[in-house]
Amino acid sequence: MLELDKSVSASEIQEIFLNQNDGLVKNDGRKILLCHCGTFSQDLISSLSTNSEELMTSAGDKKTVVKRAFSILIEGLQNIRLHGECDDLKRQLGFVVVSGNKEDYKIILANIIDVKDVEKIEKYIDKINFCSKEKLKELYLSVLTNEFLSQKGGAGLGFITTRKKAGNPLDYSFYPLRNGKTLFKFEVILKR
Repeated sequence: MLELDKSVSASEIQEIFLNQNDGLVKNDGRKILLCHCGTFSQDLISSLSTNSEELMTSAGDKKTVVKRAFSILIEGLQNIRLHGECDDLKRQLGFVVVSGNKEDYKIILANIIDVKDVEKIEKYIDKINFCSKEKLKELYLSVLTNEFLSQKGGAGLGFITTRKKAGNPLDYSFYPLRNGKTLFKFEVILKR
């Protein structure tokens, strides 16, 4: 877990992370299966993904559920590592929480973004959330064939892929940080 330091963003993110975990356990009665708050190296992403896969498999979940969860987790963790903005100390901070109950898994991912990207992300996720399965497939193919790339190399397929794999809308929140940045948190429910 991330230690408190002089970075305003780090302490703010850690507080949001801890509140998130407390809410999942106390209010929702969920069990935290996996969580991390801090920076994300490629090795850590591999470890977190493999551990979540092993936990779900040992819990007796269907192979399709485990594969979907793995895909969602990899997509989200890579997004944090590749597209997250930096804090005051030039670190790409974020967090991941995987929780479960008898009915579903909740995967929560968060990273720092520039405040100017809030509206664009909000509109894009809202658009994806209101798509039917057929429209979502059309949008996916359209984005894939148009090969639009963002400044950081993304084509916008991550949210579409996550929405398709989960079969449920994406929920999201924005938390203003004192350094002029914003913490973007999104979560997805995956039925077991």
